[in-house]
Amino acid sequence: MFIIIRTVILLLLILPRISNAEVRTFKHSQTAQAISAEGSCAVVEMTAEQCQLLALQRARASAIEQASGIAVTSSTLVTNGALAVDFIKTYSKGFIINEKVEWLPLGQYQKDKSTAPIPEYTVKIVADVYSPDKKIKPLGLNAKLNSIIFKDGDKARIGIKTARKAKIAVFNITGDDKVVMLFPNDYEKDNIIIENAMLTFPADNSKTELIMQTLPGHKRDAEAFFIAAMDADYVKDFMDVFTFNNPMSLSAFFRKYADISDFCEDVVLTYEVVAHN
Repeated sequence: MFIIIRTVILLLLILPRISNAEVRTFKHSQTAQAISAEGSCAVVEMTAEQCQLLALQRARASAIEQASGIAVTSSTLVTNGALAVDFIKTYSKGFIINEKVEWLPLGQYQKDKSTAPIPEYTVKIVADVYSPDKKIKPLGLNAKLNSIIFKDGDKARIGIKTARKAKIAVFNITGDDKVVMLFPNDYEKDNIIIENAMLTFPADNSKTELIMQTLPGHKRDAEAFFIAAMDADYVKDFMDVFTFNNPMSLSAFFRKYADISDFCEDVVLTYEVVAHN
């Protein structure tokens, strides 16, 4: 049978414009509250839905940038969908645990007078961003994806290593702005990795495959795998906090993850899925 997890299919074989508000600095393990940021996106070779999501991702990146001091990009107007992967990467630098979204009136973008104007979406968010304070020794998490660009039907595989014994989880940040846990799952619950060993997901003898697909009507989607490693001695495990194959909003996911993040390391593996011509 098939379980469709947005643009990743899990196959079971056995069956901004940054606001001018004052930028505040916060100590680690605090929540930066009510950060205001904006993002804009013009519809260039993408659907209106994708453009709206890209504007939202830009605004989120701006909020995280303000909270953590990282640099994303100087432009707050997005016309290149490929930048989505850069914005998604910022999700591991600060965790948006709450956000209020306000869409501004539809505008127009015109590169110059020789080109026709195109629709421009602008969104304003007010976000709370959590910055963890690690309470564990470094785990040395390292993860690698077998490709950064997939075509419809391609299979993804992730290699994960840690320098210390740890518990591993794999989440998918999907092209429709959801987060879902792929591993551990109801069929593969053993998520312990020992020092310097390689965990491959899906494994060669796994009952699952990750088959990549664009969302219906999309030519290209930007997504990511969020890989988390938890200290093996911590009292909780990922399945105590998250449910397999249960899509969550981004902020709902990070609210849960923030509760355990002081005892975890994480990495974001971004990729794109391209539809066949």
